[in-house]
Amino acid sequence: MTRSRVRVALATSIALLVAGCGGAGGSGSGRTGGGKSLEVFSWWTSGSESEALQVLQKAFTTADPGVTFKNAAVAGGGGSNARTVLATRLQGGNPPDSWQLHPDQDLMSVVQDGNAADITDLYKSQGWEKQLPASVKAMLQKDGKYYAVPVNAHRANVLWTNPGVLKKAGVQITDSTTPAEFVADLPKLKAAGVAPVCLGAKDTFAPAQLLEVFILANLGPDGWKQLLTGALSFNDAKVRTAVTQFATTLSNTNSDSAVLTWDQAALQTAEGKCATNLMGDWAFGELTGKGKKDGTDFGHVTFPGTSGVFDFVGDAFVIPAHNAPDPKAEKAWLEQLLKPEVQTQFNLKKGSAPVSSQASLQGYPDYQKKAAKDFQTLPIVSSLAHAQGAPAEFANTYLDAVTSFLGSKNVDAFLKTMTSAQKTQLGD
Repeated sequence: MTRSRVRVALATSIALLVAGCGGAGGSGSGRTGGGKSLEVFSWWTSGSESEALQVLQKAFTTADPGVTFKNAAVAGGGGSNARTVLATRLQGGNPPDSWQLHPDQDLMSVVQDGNAADITDLYKSQGWEKQLPASVKAMLQKDGKYYAVPVNAHRANVLWTNPGVLKKAGVQITDSTTPAEFVADLPKLKAAGVAPVCLGAKDTFAPAQLLEVFILANLGPDGWKQLLTGALSFNDAKVRTAVTQFATTLSNTNSDSAVLTWDQAALQTAEGKCATNLMGDWAFGELTGKGKKDGTDFGHVTFPGTSGVFDFVGDAFVIPAHNAPDPKAEKAWLEQLLKPEVQTQFNLKKGSAPVSSQASLQGYPDYQKKAAKDFQTLPIVSSLAHAQGAPAEFANTYLDAVTSFLGSKNVDAFLKTMTSAQKTQLGD
């Protein structure tokens, strides 16, 4: 599961600007105490996340047994707590050996501040370029140089369903269902005695992600990309339609949405308390980890209108350009991440698709096999709700605007806020 880190992403970016000095990848005095260790910083603390991280830990300690792996994961806040701690450490010139972030614009903020080491040499020596889709490679580079190693591909545009509830309500949701048809069926689902859509709005990224897929469904992948560069206005008629559909959907969500987290909402859907739940496929790992059966307790379909696009939320790791505690161990760590066998084992636990085309899918459940195929073949776009597809300031504005919209349902106010932000925050 990968959750939104946008709430403090801008603060992190600012803190990075004043991080320690020194040559790229050069050793520094960041680590305190003796002994050889590799400190890996992340926000992976849930059950499926921890199990997946252990795969990476085992790969590293097997390759470099003389170095102790230190799991520096920070829990809480949907990743925002980890970001806050990381910002403080980087500002003080005390970086971990490696830290987690998203590809694309999240990575670019760290690259532009000069805090992520250039690892192009690893891409060349390890042959990684041939393993990744071209669009993903572009998200990892600036001026032809690579700065991060991706580990997974989560799909944000997945609608999780309860098969029994849908059958009782006489509702079918397929890859050909349109967003308008989905919204029109919400009263039928409510009549079945459950919440049509389960929303875990305690995690603020969840409603932002729900609106994101409505917009993506109405604009398509090209329109979505134009929206995130300012080439297409948020005041476009299709965006207005999407926001209006989102507003209708909000009136058909669970009454306790404000106090539920994303994983609680997914679980309530599998338990039959809700009909559907829009969430990234980190939910797959969580549900199966809790003993829920695919096809029985829960089903899944790409969100109506988005079957032809992969809404990408990825995780990647960087190493510090300055005050690096142990450059040799850090590179040894990165070298493990795209090994096909590591990719296979890690993503099987994580519920995501391998980013490497060389990873075996043997033993994978049907959902993950399909997601992996779609990742390698469909157009890929980056999520805004997870601060991947746009600069942190704009992503933060979007998150705040969605949060305000939950109370006001004011379509005009939302569109005005986002149109203004496009003009002021997406400039060169």
